[in-house]
Amino acid sequence: MEGEPVRGAESAAVYDHGEVMNPSFRLAVGADGSLPCRDLYVQTFARSEHGPDDWISQPEGQWHLLARILPHSIVTYPVHTNPHAQRYLRPRHGRIRTIILQGGEDHAMPDSPEAAVSLIEAVLPWRASNDCAYGLGLTKELDAIWLGIQQISGVDTLIVTKDGETKLEGSAVVMPERELDRLRRALDRANRHVRSRVQLAKTTHIRNTLLTQLIPERFPPIVQVGATGELVEVRLDRARQSTAAVRAQRRATVRAVRENAALIAHEAPEELMELHAEIERVTLASMIERYEGMLAQTLPEGRWQSFFEHNIFILTMLFARPVRLLHTQFHAQGSSLSGSGAQVGDFLLGEQGQSLAIVEIKKPSTMLMLNAAYRNSEVYGPSAELSGAITQVLYQQSALHSNWLAHQIRSELRDSRPDATKCVIIAGLTPTEERQRRSFEIFRNACKNVEVVTFDELLGKLRVLLQHLAPAS
Repeated sequence: MEGEPVRGAESAAVYDHGEVMNPSFRLAVGADGSLPCRDLYVQTFARSEHGPDDWISQPEGQWHLLARILPHSIVTYPVHTNPHAQRYLRPRHGRIRTIILQGGEDHAMPDSPEAAVSLIEAVLPWRASNDCAYGLGLTKELDAIWLGIQQISGVDTLIVTKDGETKLEGSAVVMPERELDRLRRALDRANRHVRSRVQLAKTTHIRNTLLTQLIPERFPPIVQVGATGELVEVRLDRARQSTAAVRAQRRATVRAVRENAALIAHEAPEELMELHAEIERVTLASMIERYEGMLAQTLPEGRWQSFFEHNIFILTMLFARPVRLLHTQFHAQGSSLSGSGAQVGDFLLGEQGQSLAIVEIKKPSTMLMLNAAYRNSEVYGPSAELSGAITQVLYQQSALHSNWLAHQIRSELRDSRPDATKCVIIAGLTPTEERQRRSFEIFRNACKNVEVVTFDELLGKLRVLLQHLAPAS
């Protein structure tokens, strides 16, 4: 388009590094088809041979076309206008070379560069655009918008309208000004949130690495957790954290996952299921490790009873049907006036339905079979400890049945019946000597209503379960 300059060419003056940041403008009068228009050019510079900080203005014919003003719209061609930058005069928004401000009332054609600049800056979307001296286009805070738009193949134009809906028209994305403002406010909130998190992370870091060392009782290490559960502590160096800080961070992570479990299940169900499975595997592995450690020690029955009480899941593996814990240290039979005669069992469980189960815990060191063979070298009898334990649980079973009228008034027993109460004894370790092991198997298989399980067999069940929970390789 041929243009008639309104302002004369600049003199071949030398500009310093500050002056080039305030370029001049040139306005050309012309027509775009049948419509009158005004083209606004921004002054461009080249380095002078006089010195590294000296600049000269390029000829007006080489100035950049910054905007074209039409009666109903303004077409802008945003560029970087900082001569000190390597990207000087490159398009400000990558492949999005053109931003068109469309709609609104007709405006009179400006007759000077100053009037053109005033008109353009008056119609720019509020707080979303750079001024003319800065090369127009969206502000840096809104980079996410054009970076997102340019991912659409073939799009090189953004049209901002006064109203309407967001849509794709050929090589242009059409967006109403209200949508641009909504995105601006959303990005502003995100930027403020990021700045707040960074500031909080810095404060936490100073506390944990400096104040905690100086006055640990007053400034214990902390880990900040955001409202939606994310950890906001940022490690600013590679210094080793204190043990207390590491533990606090792990606890905060667990708390964050627990408090946001429902949200995670909705947004990332597969990841939550994988996490749940991994937690089960780790928990089971930890339980097995503790079990093995206890087996290596000589511990009293009370320690084992406490272990199974806190890990009741292990006892449920003894039954084919689901069970629930009804009572620990239950009294199948009360004591006499002198305090003697009480029959106290370790665990009373309720199976699915009305059946009950008594579980008696002995020690891994409990002798199961006699050391000496019975009459010949092939047969071994049960030890006094094992036969006594069997008699004990059978007596508890009988006492529970005999005193059922007194027991059934308890709320946890109202849906149960003592008619088919199963008895389980956990005692000793499987004999290693083959003849003793065979005698043990024959003896316990012959025990009616009493199942004898060794500590190492129960450990084996846990190990098999852990193998089944392991992810497929």
